[in-house]
Amino acid sequence: MKNFCMFVVFLLVTGCSPDAPQTEFWIKNSQGESIYLQVDGAEDSGHKKLAIIQHGLASNMEHPAVQAARKAFRAKGYVVVMFDSRYSMGKSGRGVINARLSTFEDDLQTVIAWAKKQNFYHEPFALAGHSLGGASVLAYAAAYPAQVAYLVPITPVISGQRWENFCLSNLSFCRDWKKDGFYVYDGEQILYQVVETAKTYDALALSGRIKADVLLIAAEKDAVVKTEDVEDLYHALQTNKRLAVVPESGHNFESRQYQQRLYKDILDFLH
Repeated sequence: MKNFCMFVVFLLVTGCSPDAPQTEFWIKNSQGESIYLQVDGAEDSGHKKLAIIQHGLASNMEHPAVQAARKAFRAKGYVVVMFDSRYSMGKSGRGVINARLSTFEDDLQTVIAWAKKQNFYHEPFALAGHSLGGASVLAYAAAYPAQVAYLVPITPVISGQRWENFCLSNLSFCRDWKKDGFYVYDGEQILYQVVETAKTYDALALSGRIKADVLLIAAEKDAVVKTEDVEDLYHALQTNKRLAVVPESGHNFESRQYQQRLYKDILDFLH
């Protein structure tokens, strides 16, 4: 049970109220599926900086890591776009059984394509993402290096294989998850296939294509993403880079102390 609780904290959504009014939008992808997003700061038409933030698996934009990043970007004068990915625990709908890294990547591309049509759009922009969202923004920055100026992966999945290796060695729950093929969280089935299909992704293999300034953030007591794996990506990157490790924190930055440290690390990184 202890190991189960340690893993569930990876997926736990903790509320965090925004500081300022935000503009809400519903947009559709090419298949006509809806994605809910918020834009914070669009009323400041003079802004020339844009940040887009993506949450992790079975989560939403209210996650503490997303909100800490939002506050840091806003403090530096960015317009911030946050969204609830499809197949998540947010307003875009549940159906977490369908979540894959590929659906996260598709949703990020849909949101960026929408942002390009807005009057606040500015390129190159900043990307931030937590956990599986961190993998998604890393993949985007490698595919479109000229578009991304700053990249902030927060306790990101480094590769599907490394995710599995650490999970299986660290948590007995993960061994049951793999054996059974799924588990139920908050009424939603989460398939082990989300790990299996992520094995085609490896951030270290993509590292040479990333040109953005990068702040990699790890958590010292992360039970989901191995801190040493994040350090390996840091060493592989061939761009301006910084590594921050939040002391004592777990994967989700559960306490205000960890959230404040995360906020400060991002704030100090941005120009």
